Amino acid sequence: MRVLYHPEFPKDIRRFETDYKAISDGLGARFRREVEEALDTIKAAPLGAGHFLQTGSQVVREFRRRNLRAFPFFVLYGVSEEALIFGAVIPSRSDPLTWLTRFGSAGS
Repeated sequence: MRVLYHPEFPKDIRRFETDYKAISDGLGARFRREVEEALDTIKAAPLGAGHFLQTGSQVVREFRRRNLRAFPFFVLYGVSEEALIFGAVIPSRSDPLTWLTRFGSAGS
């Protein structure tokens, strides 16, 4: 299975890591480690590492979210037989539907 990253994905991580570093270098490092742990968990078991994305009453089975443990964020990713696509690191309070545009026509 190929692992792909949306071009904005690393920027998401750096942006939020920088926000936490402004509070404390250690907090920024913890955020980065937790994101990396989530990515490793997803790569090891993409179908079991996160739960389906829900859009109100509809479940979108092509996309999943993996919540971070200690930070109010989640990793939005898509999985198919051919590829695992990391789309965004999103604050939990955000509507994930607005981020599906990163997956192109599959997210529309």
